[in-house]
Amino acid sequence: MAAKKLSPMMQQYMDIKEAHQDCILFFRLGDFYEMFFEDAKLVSRELELTLTGKNCGLEERAPMCGVPFHSADTYIARLIEKGHKVAICEQTEDPAAAKGLVKREVIRIVTPGTVLSSNMLKEKENNYIASIYAGEESIGLAYCDVSTGEMNLTTIRGTNQRENLVNEIVKINAREVLVSQETDDKIDTEEMKPVTEAYFNIAADEFYRPDAVRDTIKRQFHVSALLGIGVEEDSPAEFALGSLLLYLLDTQKNSLGHIAFLNTYTLGQHMSLDKATIKNLELTETLFEKKLRGSLLGVLDKTGTAMGSRKLKQWIKEPLNDVTEIALRLDAVEYLTDSVLARNNIREQLKHVYDFERLTGRIACGSANGKDLIALSASCSALPEIKYELSECGSRLLEDLDDEISSLEEVRSQIDAAIVDDPPFTIKEGGLIKEGFSSELDELKHSIADAQNWIAGLEGSERERTGIKNLKVGYNKVFGYYLEVTKSYYDLIPENYIRKQTLSNCERFITPELKETERLVLNAETKINQLEYDLFLELRQNLQQYIGQIQKTSRAIASLDVLTSFAEVSEKYGYVKPQVDDGDVIQIEKGRHPVIEQTIRDGIFVSNDTYLNKEDQSLLLITGPNMSGKSTYMRQTALIVLMAQAGCFV
Repeated sequence: MAAKKLSPMMQQYMDIKEAHQDCILFFRLGDFYEMFFEDAKLVSRELELTLTGKNCGLEERAPMCGVPFHSADTYIARLIEKGHKVAICEQTEDPAAAKGLVKREVIRIVTPGTVLSSNMLKEKENNYIASIYAGEESIGLAYCDVSTGEMNLTTIRGTNQRENLVNEIVKINAREVLVSQETDDKIDTEEMKPVTEAYFNIAADEFYRPDAVRDTIKRQFHVSALLGIGVEEDSPAEFALGSLLLYLLDTQKNSLGHIAFLNTYTLGQHMSLDKATIKNLELTETLFEKKLRGSLLGVLDKTGTAMGSRKLKQWIKEPLNDVTEIALRLDAVEYLTDSVLARNNIREQLKHVYDFERLTGRIACGSANGKDLIALSASCSALPEIKYELSECGSRLLEDLDDEISSLEEVRSQIDAAIVDDPPFTIKEGGLIKEGFSSELDELKHSIADAQNWIAGLEGSERERTGIKNLKVGYNKVFGYYLEVTKSYYDLIPENYIRKQTLSNCERFITPELKETERLVLNAETKINQLEYDLFLELRQNLQQYIGQIQKTSRAIASLDVLTSFAEVSEKYGYVKPQVDDGDVIQIEKGRHPVIEQTIRDGIFVSNDTYLNKEDQSLLLITGPNMSGKSTYMRQTALIVLMAQAGCFV
C-alpha cells in the first residue's frame, strides 16, 4: 500500500515552517491564524487554548489550535512576553482569484524587540532591540526602537567594558539583545541575562558577513563611506550596527525607511548610572512595588504626549555632563517658567498632538490605517500655534527647536483632502475616502445610488404591496439580500417570492429583481472597496517622502514637551534655577527631597544644606538612629544633582 502523504495545504505549511523553525508559525486560514503539530501543542499549553486536530493526509490528525485574526495581537503579545518568536504567514493573493492553493508567505517576524502593533507596545516606554559585537579591544553596541525609527550607536573602550556594557543595556531597558556566537563566547551572556532581564538572541552567521554588513549600512543611511556617519570600517561598532540592520530587514520584510538618522555617542557624554543607582534612587519606578507614583519620574512627568514622556525618562536616565548643554536647557525652562501664557498655550496645543514617532513608524512599515492618518493630520494642525510661541522667544534652545519643527502643511492637506473624518479601522472594506477626492470613485458610488435606495425602500414597499406587516429585508455573506417572513403570514407570500432558507419560525425568500439589484450593488461595492484601498495605499506611499521632516519635528516636540513639563513642575513646587559649572563643589541651600516632600500628608519637609568638594570636605559622616533620615539626605543630594544636570530646576 502506498505511503500516505500530506495534503497540499499542509505541505505548504510544512515548507514555510521549515524555513522558520525557531518561530511559532501563525498560518492564515480564512478568519483565523492556525498552528499545527508542535507549534499547536506549545501555544495550547502557553495560552491555555483548546487543542483540536485536522485531517492532513496522514493516518493521524494533525494537532491544531487557532486564534481569530482580528484579535491575534493579544495572543502574540502573550507569547512574546514568554520569550517566543512569532512568524506571521498571510495569504498573498485573493482566494477568489486564486487557481488552486492560495499563495502564502511570512510577511513579518515578531520578536520581543521588533514589536510594532500599538496594542503590544507600552505607550510611554521605548521598545529597544540591541546588538552587541565584541572585538579584541572594544565592544560595539547598537540599539534601535523599530516603532519610532530611533537608532543609536556607541563603542565601549577602556577598562570595565563588560560592566559598562551591562549598564547601558539596563539603562535603555532593552527587550531583546542580538549577539553572534563568537561574541557570546567572549562576554558570557548567560551572566548578563538575569541582570538585564532581556531576551538574548544568538544570530546566524549570515548577519555578520563583512560585505553584507558594510553595504547594508551604506544603503540604509545613503552614504558612500562609513566615516560619513562616524563609523569605522572593520570595527566592532560596524558589525553591531550592520548585523542589527540585517536582522531587522529579515524580520520586518520591508525597507525600514524611517530608520534614516544614526545617533553616535560616547559614554562620557552623560552621567554614568548603573542598575543599582537607577533602582535605589527610584528614578523611574519605586523599589519594591515597581510603580510610577513615588518615583522621580512620577513627580516630574507633566508631559502632554507619549513621546515626551519617553524622552523625559531618557533624560532622567542620561543626565548631561556638558555645562553648555545643561545651561541651554535651564535657560529654556526659565523662559517657560516665567512666560506662563506661552507655556499654557504650548501645553494646550500638545494635548492635540498624537504619537508622531510611532505614527511615522507605522507609515514607513506599511501598517498605518485611516485612523492613524487622521491622528497625524490632527497633530500637524497644532504645530503652527506651537511655532508661533517659540519664535523670537529669546531662548536659544527653544528657537533651535522652532527651526526643527516643520508645520507639515503638505502632510495635513493631503490627508484632509483624502480621508474621511471618522475612518474605519480596516482599510480593505471601504468607507475611507472622501467624496470629491477621486472622480472615478465618485462615479462608481453614484452609479449604484439608485439601486441602494431601491433596496433601502424595499421593506416598506413590499409590506404595503403584500400586506405582510412584519416583513424584513436582511443581508448576510452567505445568501446575500433576502426577504424574511414569519410563519403567521405564509398565506400572504406572493408567487414571485423564491424560497431560499427555512428557519425555525420564519422563511427567507428572494425575488429575481432583488438578486439582479444585489448583483449590481455587490459588484460595484467590490470595485469601490478595491479602488478606495488602492487610493489609500497611494496616499500612504506619498507620505513616506515626509518621514524625515516628521521625525525631526517629533524629536523637537518631544524635547519641548519635557522642557514644558520641567517648567510646570518648577512653578508648582517652588523649584529654583541651579547654577551648574565645571567646578568640584556641590553646594545646596535649603535642599528638599523632590519625591518625599510630595508624599507627606501632615507637616512639612524640613529643608537642609549640603556642601561637598574634592579638597577639604569630600566626605560627610552622617549618624543617627534608624528612620531618622540618613538615606533620605543622601538620596536627596543625588536627586538634586541629577535633576540639575538633566536640565530641570531643583
